[in-house]
Amino acid sequence: MDKLKLIKAINAKGLSNSLISIYYNIGRALPFRAQRFPDGRVSKWYRSQFVEVYSVKPSGKGGRYGDAYGFYYRNGERADAWENDPEHSWCKKVDTEPQSVPCAACGSWVLLDILGEPTTEATKVYGLDDKLEFGKHKGKTLLEVIHCDWKWVRWAISESEHFFCDIDEVVKEREKDIRILKPEDHLEFGKYKGKTIQEVYSIDPNYLMWLNKNSEDFVIDLSELNS
Repeated sequence: MDKLKLIKAINAKGLSNSLISIYYNIGRALPFRAQRFPDGRVSKWYRSQFVEVYSVKPSGKGGRYGDAYGFYYRNGERADAWENDPEHSWCKKVDTEPQSVPCAACGSWVLLDILGEPTTEATKVYGLDDKLEFGKHKGKTLLEVIHCDWKWVRWAISESEHFFCDIDEVVKEREKDIRILKPEDHLEFGKYKGKTIQEVYSIDPNYLMWLNKNSEDFVIDLSELNS
């Protein structure tokens, strides 16, 4: 198991990860460390804390729900979970037994590290030459699908519970399909279709800025444009 690749692949799921799903995807390895950004609210304060999970008890249909038990850390050290109310903290600095982690089955968890060894096979992380085992591109290699249907790959990375991939390899391969548009190149779509990049820049530079921000298929080299 390539731990770093697995961690990156799991975290690509964004807000959908729970402590329960992480537990399954890392091959039920314990302990592991994770931190939560409720509703995607990433901040320095949230980054200062994490939980170290020592026990998971799945429940519900398919084991999608359940409880996780562990300890709370702030700035890398054991701490009271509620800094201003230690007595009522779900986990206290002095606790010697793992405590029930709030929102264990909720989303928005990010995997930080896998400290223990897996007891079952971890989730498959697709490489470029691996053939997909599900979906409309079943039987094709990931490499093929990157070049023929990038939108599906992008969707699968963030949304599909069956798909995990080597993010660095995928991004590097995708970059081969991204065009670099020069001042003399013509737009092939939109309200300025047929005009060169330079002509559009002279008329409506904000439109080019918008294209650069929103397009996944090309990048406009703004450094070569003349005012």
